[in-house]
Parts: sequence; C-alpha cells; structure tokens
Amino acid sequence: MLMSVQNETSSTGGHTVLDRPAVGGVYASLFEKINLSPVTHLSDLDIWQDSQAMSDASVDERVTAAMKVLVECLNQSGSGIDRLDKTLLDHHIALLDGQISRQLDAVMHHDAFQQVESLWRGLKSLVDKTDFRQNVKIEVLDLSKDDLRQDFEDSPEIIQSGLYAHTYIAEYDTPGGEPIGALISSYEFDASAQDVALLRNISKVAASAHMPFIGSAGPQFFLKDNMEDVAAIKDIGNYFDRAEYIKWKSFRDTDDSRYIGLVMPRVLGRLPYGPDTVPVRSFNYVEEVKGPEHDKYLWTNASFAFAANMVKSFINNGWCVQIRGPQAGGAVTDLPIHLYDLGTGNQVKIPSEVMIPETREFEFANLGFIPLSYYKNRDYSCFFSANSTQKPALYDTADATANSRINSRLPYIFLLSRIAHYLKLIQRENIGTTKDRRLLELELNTWVRGLVTEMTDPGARR
Repeated sequence: MLMSVQNETSSTGGHTVLDRPAVGGVYASLFEKINLSPVTHLSDLDIWQDSQAMSDASVDERVTAAMKVLVECLNQSGSGIDRLDKTLLDHHIALLDGQISRQLDAVMHHDAFQQVESLWRGLKSLVDKTDFRQNVKIEVLDLSKDDLRQDFEDSPEIIQSGLYAHTYIAEYDTPGGEPIGALISSYEFDASAQDVALLRNISKVAASAHMPFIGSAGPQFFLKDNMEDVAAIKDIGNYFDRAEYIKWKSFRDTDDSRYIGLVMPRVLGRLPYGPDTVPVRSFNYVEEVKGPEHDKYLWTNASFAFAANMVKSFINNGWCVQIRGPQAGGAVTDLPIHLYDLGTGNQVKIPSEVMIPETREFEFANLGFIPLSYYKNRDYSCFFSANSTQKPALYDTADATANSRINSRLPYIFLLSRIAHYLKLIQRENIGTTKDRRLLELELNTWVRGLVTEMTDPGARR
C-alpha cells in the first residue's frame, strides 16, 4: 500500500494497479515538483531483484517504488508522523543500511564466499607487488586441489599427467619454451595419506622441471581446529612422533621433497568494511567483525606473500635467494591492522592468525615448514627461514651434514633450478656441433664458474 500516495490498490499478475492519483495529493504534488509523471501500474518489488527488470523500469516507476518502500517503513515504525523531514529520512535510510549490511555479512562471511575472495585477494596482492616491466611473468592456472589430485589418479604415470604436460613438456622440454621458476598455490594441506600422496606426486613433477612448489599447512595438518591450538602444542617435536605422521615423515625422506615448501599461518587479507576502515560508497556498510570473531575476518594464504618476496629478489638480483630475514628480503610489509573496541578501549587484531615466537619458529622450520612471524606492535611480518619439506640427512662428518642442510633450503633450490634451466638451454643449443665432450664440459664449467664467488670460505648462515 502507498497510503496517501494513492487511494486504493489492487494486485494482478505481479503488478500493483494504482488508482488515478488525486489532484493536489501528496503523490501527484511531489511528482509534479520533480518533473515526473505518476504511474498507474507498478511492478511488485520482488520482481525488481532482477537487474534486467530494474533497468527496464522507467524513472517514474523506480521513484514510485522507492516511495512505497518508505511508506512501508513508516508503517512498520508504529509511530505517528507529523512531518516528513531530512532527519526522519536519514533515520530510516540508516535502518535500511543496517538491514542490508546484515544480509551482506551473511554472504561475505560464508565459507564458500570467503574461499573465493581469499584466493583472488591473495593473487591481487601478488600482482600489485610485481613490476611487470621487469623480467617477470605470472601465469594463472585455474586448477583446484581436488582436480589436481584427480589428474594424478587418472594418469598411469606421472609423465602422463596434465601438470607434467603444462610445466615440463610445454615449457622446460620445448625449444623456445620458458621454464617455470616456481609454482605458487593456494592449496592448504594436511597430514592425511591423500594429501601426502598428492605432495609426493607434485614433488616429482617439480623436480623434473626444476620448479619448486609452494603451498601451505593449515591447522588440520597438526590435527587441530585453529592455529591458536597449534601454537599451544607444548612439544612440537615429539608431537610429530604420532602414528598420523608416518606418511609425512616418509615423504620428508625422499629426494624430491626438497622441491616443496609449506608456509604458515595465514595473513589478514583486508580490513573489515566500514567508514573508518574501508568505506563503501554505494551505502553505509559496516561489516560486523570484532577481534574475537576470528573466522569472520578475511585471511589469505601466506604463499602469495612468500611469492611476492621471491619476485622482489628476482627483480633485484636475478635470483630468488634473498627471501628470508628482515633485512635480506624476508619481510612482509604494510599489513592491515584492525583496531576494534569491546568497551574497554581500542585493541589490535594482529594481521597474522597467530604470533610465533622465535624458538617456536625454529622448531617449525626444522620440521619442514616456513613460518611467517609477526613483529609485535608493528605492521609487518617476516619469513626468518625458507626450508623445504625435506628432512636433512645426518652423516658421519660435519661437512656432509651441513651440505645436507643446505640442500634442503629453498633459496639454494631456487638457485640450482635456475642454473639447471640455463644448462638445459646451453646443451640444446649445442646439439649438432662438432665440439667434443671435453670442450663442452670446459664451456659449461667456465659458465658455472662465473656464477661462483672467489671467496675460499664464504661461511654459512642458518
């Protein structure tokens, strides 16, 4: 009903038929002042949820529908209205904004929507931090974790899988192809037999094409529901002696596991929407998120932050080696910091799922993970280590054990992978020449020697 806007109405077939507006009535008077014509047929509001129906409606119909909504709001308030002024309109607009905000909250905080937004915001953060004027290229492969698992299961051999065809055959093994430097995924892995088998298959393809794969480890990897419970584990080393990690420990002992990196925990993808954080121009949207409501925040995979550091290192020096340490390329800066008030003053929501102390970071790194540590009371975090999932072997001599530790660290894997790409190119370009084995070997050694420091003992760092 439009109350004073018209005298009587009747609904037929999804339309509201309006009586001819009374001359001098509120409805006719208002439309005359704004140079619009009163309508006699108005579509039901439910129909206008369709964007096409909304665009097909005339301005007269849209304004009439808006007046109908306003009158219904006034009816629902249950209070008498003496005059229609700006204060009253602002009050009811605010009520509508609040109702729309709660409906939008239900959508944006749904698990399925958060997964999509998290993926695209993580990718956008990587793209925004990449200078494409440099020798850097990012290609996107639309492939879910389950689809990749199915790809391997449907292939009798690894070399017949789609991932192998995309990465090894189409690029690394093809003249003129561009070898892939790394595979960055938004996949979150756990310690189940299925996920470990998937990591094992991925590592075989990654080792073949010399392209390290970066994924992440979620709380389910540690048999927990959230990262706070993971951080509360007392003895993380002995914790991995459980039977659930037999397959995981077996995978860590393989040679190809050095091509896999698992980062943790997730980072805050954006601030909640609101006038003081991220304003929405179309209406006054205030996203209902407070610090303790952890799952309502948007978290993104830390693999994109790790990849951004790789890109920065490659642009600066041509190698993805400066990717750990606050002063050496491991810092993740300009993270969103949310201030919220629960009635006791402003409190800070840190931009990481959980704070990781230095001692615990060292423990996680030795177990085959790449922890992202948040700097307290700062807006940045840091990767202090970049270990692969491979467990370094212990030998009788200290030098052999040290070499094993170095071989399991991703900066060195990235370096050796890049060298392997160039050696493949040099070898291919010399096919058919009359050079003998010794001459080719000399040329390759000379080329590699140009990449090696002249220092006799450059030392080693953790």
